[in-house]
Amino acid sequence: MSILHRTVWKLKDRKAQILLPAVLLAPIFILVIYLLFEMAKVSMTKVRQQFALDNAAYTQVSVLSTYLNAVAMINGPLPYRVMLYYKDMKVTPKPTAQQAGKQPVSVFELFYHGGGIPALGPDYGTGVNGPPDADSTDWGLRYDPSIQDFPRGDWEKEQPREPDSETWVPVMSRSLVDDYYFPALRYGVEVIKNYLTTFATTGNIFESQEYIYKQETKNAVAFRTGYFLNTNDCKKSDCARQSAAQLRRFLSINLDPFELNKLRFYASDSGMSGEHGGAYNIDFSASEILPNGSHLFQFAYVDANSRSRLRSLGRGIKLKQSFKLPKNYFNINLEQKYKPYVRNTVVLSCPRSNNNCVWPNPLPKYNVTLDP
Repeated sequence: MSILHRTVWKLKDRKAQILLPAVLLAPIFILVIYLLFEMAKVSMTKVRQQFALDNAAYTQVSVLSTYLNAVAMINGPLPYRVMLYYKDMKVTPKPTAQQAGKQPVSVFELFYHGGGIPALGPDYGTGVNGPPDADSTDWGLRYDPSIQDFPRGDWEKEQPREPDSETWVPVMSRSLVDDYYFPALRYGVEVIKNYLTTFATTGNIFESQEYIYKQETKNAVAFRTGYFLNTNDCKKSDCARQSAAQLRRFLSINLDPFELNKLRFYASDSGMSGEHGGAYNIDFSASEILPNGSHLFQFAYVDANSRSRLRSLGRGIKLKQSFKLPKNYFNINLEQKYKPYVRNTVVLSCPRSNNNCVWPNPLPKYNVTLDP
């Protein structure tokens, strides 16, 4: 039998009927494999770019949340806890005050009732309270509302009014020192020194936090670095330009320090026989005792433009970043046709409707979340 006849016979055999479709479908199977491979490359690239955007946005905005929470903590809660050490150091009333039925008070109360230190709520009588609950959304930090000598109402505002640098601002209660023994030599000078050291330290902390924040947000460096480390298609100095430009303008958050120059303390004036002669002034000019003629830090507040940016961050900032796709086997320019990009929404929020938990009533509870 000739080869031709054998071939015709073989093709007529039922077992051989699958041969021809298989030969025809082989190129299709190969094409499908190539398509799956190219789709996987595109998918992997998009996943990597999405992760890079999410990581970069979270890292950069976390720098801001850390800064705001740190400042909120030193804006009262930290010095309050430090000065609360003196709640057990009691001063006794002078004889006339004893006759009026007055009980000993703490050295802490001399400062709290004089406006030198704010206190956490809810008990504003003595100012002595335990730590707030972990889930509390309002620590109620405020100055003594009953202060008559230089009330603090103008301070407890988003835009506080600072006293003139030449005005002597009392930070102790003169009326209490008039009625209670607070001798300077026995412990008054040491307590005043610790008060000045506490607020000088919080001022140094504020300056350090501000410096770190500005370094980490300059040209959105933390954002660009985070994006660069998770991709391989951009330069570190110019990575994620599109999304970085969208976020950078909201990172310009300025906090202004509220400072005092002339501080007035009080101590008891006692005669040779030990009688209480009333309170006398102990004045300190911060510019004369602090380095570089600086003033004594009290707290820091957000300026008007930055408060507007915080409200925008509370609603969420939408970020969009285009990216390059790898070359494919079919040599089709997918970027030109589909313009691929990734996106997310980054939110910085705290438990306040105006998203300002820095001052007044500071609350160090800023959080960063990401939405699709």
